[in-house]
Amino acid sequence: MKKWKCLLFILVCLSQVSCAAFLTEQEYVLIDRPVDGMVTFHGEIYWLPESAAIRKIALLGSGQLQNLEIHVRDKKRKWEFVKKIPGGRLPFEVPLTAETDAVKIIKRSRITDSRIDTVQFYTVADKGD
Repeated sequence: MKKWKCLLFILVCLSQVSCAAFLTEQEYVLIDRPVDGMVTFHGEIYWLPESAAIRKIALLGSGQLQNLEIHVRDKKRKWEFVKKIPGGRLPFEVPLTAETDAVKIIKRSRITDSRIDTVQFYTVADKGD
């Protein structure tokens, strides 16, 4: 019986710590590395020189975008679907969590007056900064 009480106590403590981590506001910092990009038949690809812990991307450009899909490249260099975005006016931010070096943006709806110029990658700031 004491083992169960101890286990229950540990689980309650762990849940409180993890909930506190989720409720704290995170500060994002720009990953200060050059971002390259290219337009392909299957979408626009933007990449960093090496993989990083991405927590948010900012789409910079002009116009209104609709019906986007965001994919990230995994460790096996395969594209993995992350999220679908109904759209918005550029520039706008997309929260995501991935360890990747590249994102692919697929525009399912074409609007002639919209253009993504580049993508900025953000990560979570270290506590010591």
